[in-house]
Amino acid sequence: MLTPSRAWQRRDVVPDLVAELEHELGVSRLVATLLALRGVEGPAQAEAFLAKKLAGLHKPGLMAGMETAAMRLAAAINGRQRILIHGDYDVDGSTSASLLALFCRACSHEAIVWIPHRRIDGYGLSDSSLEAVKAHGAQLMVTVDCGIADGGWARRIEEATGCHVIITDHHLPQGYLPECTAVINPNRPDCTYPDKHLAGVGVAWKLAWATAIVLSGSDKVTDRLRSFLTDALALVAVGTVADCAPLDGENRILVHHGLKELARTGNVGLRALLAEAGLGEGQPTAADVGWKLSPLLNASGRMDSAMANIELLTARDAASTGPVLERIVAGNDERRRITQALTADLIAQAEGDPALSSRATLVYAGEGWHQGIVGIVASRLVDRFGKPAAVIAINDGQAKGSLRSIASVHLGEAIDACRHVLTKGGGHAIAAGITLEAGQVEAFKEAFERHVASRIAPGSLVPRTDYDAEVALNELDADFFRHFEAMGPFGTGNREPVLRLADATFAGRPKLFGKEGEHLKGPLTDAGGGMKELLAWRGKAIFGDVAAPGRRLDLLVRPELHHWQGSSQLRLVFVDGKPA
Repeated sequence: MLTPSRAWQRRDVVPDLVAELEHELGVSRLVATLLALRGVEGPAQAEAFLAKKLAGLHKPGLMAGMETAAMRLAAAINGRQRILIHGDYDVDGSTSASLLALFCRACSHEAIVWIPHRRIDGYGLSDSSLEAVKAHGAQLMVTVDCGIADGGWARRIEEATGCHVIITDHHLPQGYLPECTAVINPNRPDCTYPDKHLAGVGVAWKLAWATAIVLSGSDKVTDRLRSFLTDALALVAVGTVADCAPLDGENRILVHHGLKELARTGNVGLRALLAEAGLGEGQPTAADVGWKLSPLLNASGRMDSAMANIELLTARDAASTGPVLERIVAGNDERRRITQALTADLIAQAEGDPALSSRATLVYAGEGWHQGIVGIVASRLVDRFGKPAAVIAINDGQAKGSLRSIASVHLGEAIDACRHVLTKGGGHAIAAGITLEAGQVEAFKEAFERHVASRIAPGSLVPRTDYDAEVALNELDADFFRHFEAMGPFGTGNREPVLRLADATFAGRPKLFGKEGEHLKGPLTDAGGGMKELLAWRGKAIFGDVAAPGRRLDLLVRPELHHWQGSSQLRLVFVDGKPA
């Protein structure tokens, strides 16, 4: 029993940097190693990394186009003009749109939110956007988390309706900028904003901040708007984590403070979501948001209409959240069912393919697949096989797919290499979307494979688990606990540490728990005499008869802060293992 699920590899670190951090900060070598592996390059940067102060945020006016956009939005609020907020159907888009709608409400003005339907309207600006502007008689349209690749629609909307358009987005531009009243995107080629990694909701929050400055007539905003901006960090945290934005720079600060605000939020929709996810007490972690809250909100846009999210997140009272939350939960249940079925089918296909080991990519397409789940399935293929993957749904002759990647393959470059067979495509380094004619799927498969294979060494795409350091249990002391807590929030771009215990054993017989006794926990010790609780989900089947005192084990574990009844303790969560 207990066989490693994949190869292990220790992450490389610069010894001189570790020594400098250890000496200058007065921390243990383990803490210095973990900081260095998270991109910290010196003592000053380490202190800022650990402190995560709101004062470390950049002023919104540093972003190109922000001043024009804030002035126009402030004028629309003061003039009680019809404002249409055009969102995207994922969690980032839903939280962004809700945030700006609630900002307008905090300014005693009601905005209208409209999010296109994934299957009916497609992504971003389109003819449906123009019709929405006309239907609502909008005088100002603000996009959130979309619009940078507008295909000329922003200018058409302004010319056809007289409605001013402000684009706020964070996706990479496609070689041009929309022609409209203002374009805010830290990734604009001409934008010198220091942080390029904000999620769409982070950009929307910056617009709210800049507009609050205009409305207040001073950099010191009114108490009411300051309170709103602080409370809204809860939405920023949810959208940023859900979009897998790197938890470095400003995102790290925003999510850290946003999780605190989420724990005490007065937003009745967020409170209902927290209760549904079993997170009603204590402060949620980034992992809680990513694994428990995000799937619920994502299901709306994947399975039906993300407008359900807007109803929930902008609800005025708790009573109105019940019916919409029921719809969201039902959609998530359906999403889970069809996702599991398609994932199992494609994993079986991949494992039965004799050419699997020689291929650099995985590409699957199918008639009638649900477009809303292909991104999740692609992610699971990457996790399983360690290769970039594309899963494509074909409906009515048109193919729409989601791509997911690994750190060494940038999807922006891959899409550019395949653009000759695509109708459109765009996204981030590790997540992207494409649209193409059904007849071009095979051509895309070949072009994608050719590009990725040219970028990576043959045979290098083997699933493996990287770990940070080898440790003894007595190194995981109170000082480590304190610094480990300060290193969070963990997620994309700030991965949770994985540690190797090379010679550990159970100090007593582990206990089984769960409905069917499938999970395992017990006291772990080693030659140094340290002791910590080990938690192994589905550990009964994994450990078998080696889960007995005296059996020496070589384990990969993930430290975790376990909060219970107002106190916290460090425990170790099983990642992988083998007999020592």
